[in-house]
Amino acid sequence: MKHMIKAVLLVSALIAVAACNKNKESADVAALAKQLGEMQAKLEAAESANASAEEIERLKKELEEQKERAERRRERREGGELGNRPRSSETETTAQTAAPATTPAAPASASAATTAEPAKSTAASTATPTASTTTPPAASGAAASTATATPTTATPTTATPVASQSVATTTPAASQSVATIPASVTTVGDFQMDGTTLFKYIGKGGNVTIPSGVTSIGKNAFSYTEVTSVTIPDGVTSIGREAFWASKITSVTIPNSVTSIESWAFRECRLASITIPPSARIGKEAFALSHLRSVTISDRAGGGRGSGGVPAGKGSIGEEAFVGCVLLTSVTIGNNVGIIGESAFSQCFELTSLTIKPGVSDIRQFAFIAARSLTSVTIPNGVTHIGSQAFQQGAITSVTFEDTGINLDEYGSPFHGDLRKKYLEGGAGTYTATEKDQFGYPAVWKKQ
Repeated sequence: MKHMIKAVLLVSALIAVAACNKNKESADVAALAKQLGEMQAKLEAAESANASAEEIERLKKELEEQKERAERRRERREGGELGNRPRSSETETTAQTAAPATTPAAPASASAATTAEPAKSTAASTATPTASTTTPPAASGAAASTATATPTTATPTTATPVASQSVATTTPAASQSVATIPASVTTVGDFQMDGTTLFKYIGKGGNVTIPSGVTSIGKNAFSYTEVTSVTIPDGVTSIGREAFWASKITSVTIPNSVTSIESWAFRECRLASITIPPSARIGKEAFALSHLRSVTISDRAGGGRGSGGVPAGKGSIGEEAFVGCVLLTSVTIGNNVGIIGESAFSQCFELTSLTIKPGVSDIRQFAFIAARSLTSVTIPNGVTHIGSQAFQQGAITSVTFEDTGINLDEYGSPFHGDLRKKYLEGGAGTYTATEKDQFGYPAVWKKQ
């Protein structure tokens, strides 16, 4: 019994330590996001004021250092997800030294057998698969079947397969963007085209109009380019992953035909405002760490509901889609969005105006956490669920529920204080905070 109690106490302590570490990491990421936005604003101000070349160069260097720190934080947080990508210089070095995980050489002599064990440890430490997320389970089995040393004398020594040991590294975007151009790609003016897909922009930047007939914008098509304004023609249905990542784009026109804006498509861009079509599915971190001040997701013509009050939402806002947009002040979510994803607008510190129209059914956990300037919110008819801590760590003191029976997560309530309890008792209506806790967050709520 004593051993059992000790084990329970040890597990509880480990869980508490893990929770503390997670909270500290989240706070660090938030601080870095804010610093990144402030540093970018300083650089732009210096360029506008015609500051000295030395001053501008210094600010650029500091900004790059901030970006690297933010990227390392994100990599540590996401672990082995596809968003975890090393810098291109590291990837190229690794690619040149990596040993293929499925074709280790088999020693052919007794002397080779005696050195099989050191070779095993070296391969395990240097071999890196090109895309761990796509490596089939059979890969490690294949490596195991070919990794057995076969000396002519003495006892055979079996080398440990390396494919299953090197699973933490994923294929970085930088290495993929310089891959061999498919034979099907043709050059038309400033564009490389693969059928109706815009494969890569190769122009000098500035204002760009994508030609008619294009149906999709490919991965990395405009990333790190000098484009400042882009007009996307009607007929384009998808904007690919990382399509405009870290470009100098400040203005973009997106037609209603677009139904997919994939992960990281506009990450770290200089867009000040964006209007998104009503049916677009917005991917993970699609606009993360950008300079956005205003976001509008358009209404669907004819309303956002089907017959019988069933939500007709086709659009959605993905996980962390606008995370760390520290300059964002206004968000309008139209009547055709069904889901506001986890952490979608987290760490948007300057958000003061939020409009959510009927059509949304699910506001997921942490969706608006740390929106420190937001003081009120209206939850429209049709919302059926609000996730854990969705509106915590902010300044909200007034909440209006237009509907009764919303499922508010019990553990890690969406709002601070006793609002969940009061809503379950009082149903639809407007609730205001009357008392605050020691940290300045609402503790006691009252229905008006």
